[in-house]
Amino acid sequence: MKPEFAKIAGWLLFGSLVLSIVSAFTHLSSFWAGVPVWVAAFLLLPFAKPNQKKQVIVLLVIGSLCLMFGVFHGIDSRYLLVALEANQKVVNMLIAVGFLKICTGSGAADSRTLPKGRRALLRTLLGAHLFGSVLNMSSVIIVGDRLARQQQITPVQGLLLLRAFCICAFWSPFFAAMGLTLVSAPGSQLSTLVLYGIPVSLAGIAVSAWEILRQPAAKELHGYPMAWDSLWMPCFLALVVIFAHEYFSSLSVLTLVSVTTVSFTALWLILNQGIQQGSQKMIQHIESGIAGSGGEVVLFAAAALLAAGVAGVLTSLDLHLAPAHFGYLEASITLLILVALAMTGMHPVTSVVLAGSVLAPTVSDPNLLGLTLLMGWSLGISLSPFSGVQLSIQSRYEISAGTLLKLNWRYALVMYVVCFMLLWFYCR
Repeated sequence: MKPEFAKIAGWLLFGSLVLSIVSAFTHLSSFWAGVPVWVAAFLLLPFAKPNQKKQVIVLLVIGSLCLMFGVFHGIDSRYLLVALEANQKVVNMLIAVGFLKICTGSGAADSRTLPKGRRALLRTLLGAHLFGSVLNMSSVIIVGDRLARQQQITPVQGLLLLRAFCICAFWSPFFAAMGLTLVSAPGSQLSTLVLYGIPVSLAGIAVSAWEILRQPAAKELHGYPMAWDSLWMPCFLALVVIFAHEYFSSLSVLTLVSVTTVSFTALWLILNQGIQQGSQKMIQHIESGIAGSGGEVVLFAAAALLAAGVAGVLTSLDLHLAPAHFGYLEASITLLILVALAMTGMHPVTSVVLAGSVLAPTVSDPNLLGLTLLMGWSLGISLSPFSGVQLSIQSRYEISAGTLLKLNWRYALVMYVVCFMLLWFYCR
C-alpha cells in the first residue's frame, strides 16, 4: 500500500474513532462515525487480500440488492442508517486496540534466552493467550517471530500459537468477536458472556495443553520468554473494562474498550517518552499503523451492509426464519452451522452477522445467542484452514493447512461437546 493511501485512511479511521467516542457522550448521531469508515473502506479495498476482496465484493453486492429490495417495498430509514454506521463501534474498537502495539515493544523479550521444554511451552500457551486477549492477531506475530528466530517453527509450536489466539474469542472484551456479538445479539451482557466464556476457555487451554505437552518433541521445543512485564497490561486492561462496565452500564462495552485503550496508550507514552515524543509516536501509528487493519475494516463495513439488507428483506416480506423456541438444542445446531460455514471459507464476521440478523429479532435470551456466536467464532477460526489466523501461520511459518487440520479436528470435537454442555447448563 502506498504511504499516502495509508496516511489518508489512517486519519479517516482515527476521525471515526473520535466521532464514535463523542457520540457516546453527546447527542451526536452515531451514524456520522460510519461515514469516514465507508470512505476509508473503499480506499483500502483495492489493497485487501485477494480472497478477502472477493468475499467483500460479494457481501457488498448482496447487501446492496437486499437493501434496494427492502426500500422498494417500503422499509423505514433505520435500515439505511444501520448500513451507514458500517459497524463503526466494532471497527473503532479494533482501531483503538491497535494503539496498544505502541506499548508492547519487544526489546526486552528479544534479549532473553528462549526457555525450552514442556514447562516453557505451557507458560507460552498461557502467556500468549493473555497477551492475545488484548492484542489480538499481533500477539501471534510477536510470539511466533521471536520463536522463528531461534529455529523453524514446528507444527506443535504453530498449534500452540493458533490455540492461544483462538481461545480468546470465547471471552475477551477486546476481541472483535465480542464486539460484533454484542451488536449482533442486542441485549446480551458482557458480564454474562465473560462469566460463561471463561470456563470454556479454561477447558480449551486444558485440552490444548494436554495435546501439546504429550507430543514426544515437546521437551526439546523452545517457548517464549513470558514474564510479568509482558502480561500485566492485558490483565489490568481487561479488569478495568469489566469493572467500568458495571459502573457505567449506560456506555456500550465497545466504547469503554476504545476509551480505555486509547487513554492507556496516551498515558503510557507521556509517562515513558514525554508529551512531544509521545505525540509523534501516536501520529506515526495513525499515519502508518492503522491501515494495517484495512482488511478487517472493509469486511466489517461490508458485513454491516449485508446485515441491514437481510434485515430489510425479512421485514419487508414479514419472514421469520428463526425457530419458535431457541434453547440449548437450537443453539447447539446453530453452533454446528457456524463451524460448517467457517469450513467453507466464510469469515466469522459474515456468519455471525447473518446469524444475528435471522435469530436476534425472535430470540428471547440474547445472552444464549451471544454465547453461541462467540463459540462459533472461536471453533470456526481454530478449525478452518481459511481463517485469517490459520492463513497467517501457514504462510509466515510454512506449516501446511493439512497438518493443522490433522492436529485440530479432535480438539474441535471435544470443544463442541464442552460448548454443548455449557449451553445446556446455562439453559438449566
